[in-house]
Amino acid sequence: MKKNHSLLKVILITFLIFVLLSWIIKSGLFYNGNFYDAGTRTPLGIGDLFSIPFQSFYLYAEYGAIFLLIGGMYGVINKTGAYHNIIKFFARLFKKRRGLAIILVSLFIMLFESIFGVTILTFTLIPFFTSFLAELGFSKKISMFATIGSLILGSFASITGLGGLINYALDLERKNLFKIRIIIFFITFIIMTVFLIIKSRKDDSEKMEIVYEESHKKGIGLIIIMVLFTLVALIGMYNFADYLGIKIFANLSEKIADIQILSGIPTLGSWVVKDFAGLILFTILVITIFYRIKFNDLVESFISGSKKMLKVSFYATLSGLIFMYYYNSTTGYTFIETIVNYIYSSSGKYLAIKTMLATPIYMFLLNNSMFLANNVASILANLETSKTILMSSGLTLQLIMGLWSLIIPVNYILIAGLAYYDISYGKWFKYIWSILIILIILSGIIIFV
Repeated sequence: MKKNHSLLKVILITFLIFVLLSWIIKSGLFYNGNFYDAGTRTPLGIGDLFSIPFQSFYLYAEYGAIFLLIGGMYGVINKTGAYHNIIKFFARLFKKRRGLAIILVSLFIMLFESIFGVTILTFTLIPFFTSFLAELGFSKKISMFATIGSLILGSFASITGLGGLINYALDLERKNLFKIRIIIFFITFIIMTVFLIIKSRKDDSEKMEIVYEESHKKGIGLIIIMVLFTLVALIGMYNFADYLGIKIFANLSEKIADIQILSGIPTLGSWVVKDFAGLILFTILVITIFYRIKFNDLVESFISGSKKMLKVSFYATLSGLIFMYYYNSTTGYTFIETIVNYIYSSSGKYLAIKTMLATPIYMFLLNNSMFLANNVASILANLETSKTILMSSGLTLQLIMGLWSLIIPVNYILIAGLAYYDISYGKWFKYIWSILIILIILSGIIIFV
């Protein structure tokens, strides 16, 4: 079968367009919400075309490495033999309720991301749900939308995840727009459910093939381990204190810091990718001991699982090409921030509308949702003091980030998902264009009304 490298083409074309525009548009920089004009262009040369991809791999490597670790963990999980028994058990429960199964999967992923916004943790759960949907006979495309699509729409209809981060960055009350966000969530979920039902009736595209290790071992131990893994990761990565006002984990973190043997554990609620990676390795160790996996089998199963994620790791890392230019620049000046400044400094007081225009442009530079939300929030806070206007603009930021993440070719989760399911960018766009238009209309109604 001929390999499809269309995803690589899309990423490289996007980068080349960025390079070309760097020769045309003058550069600038936002720092703490203030814009600084470079007064000149900062064009990328021929050398940059070859050095930046390399920089992307060694500076953005942790994002690629985490996918390899996730693959390795699932390789070890599969080696237990209990994994397939778990999948078969749930598949039997929904054998005659396939429609309900895919809706519940979509609801769980969307709700989990909407409430907590810990995207890389949510992605870690996707191989399990993919195996479940594959066992029920769903195709790659509908599985992609039910998992990755739901994850992205969880940001679009965020309640306390991305929404909580934006409220915190704008110094707004935690409960601001809480009811509106819940309404947006339910409307979005209804739209998504209708889309899934329609697509599942025409689900005749290529199926996902997964090879399992067969065994008679029971899966209850593995379920308990993975539930605990998810809970610990959630407590470590989600800022309960700042976003929800729940301080129990922050207090627990202070007590942990006083115990010498537990030194080195980062503050709960502030874990980043490298901390999450440490938890994955610890979980692999626990699974190995619990299921008495031999060392050679552990190494082989980990390597086998990681190999399946090589393509995902490669493309997820490569999606950071433009961000790497920004990250590795000695000055930090880019033409994208000049465009963003032009939008925000233009005449008129329609801050929400300006945010609607500026956000997708800024997303090409900052493909990390936390960086993007904080940067745009600092601009908004510098331009406006009215809490009402800031709330409206913050909600606009959330909606546009989620909406464009469905299609923007530098979003590492979207790119990782397309690589994981082996779906071309063009086929994905063709598959979701109808729901994309509906969500654009929904966003417009919310923003303008």
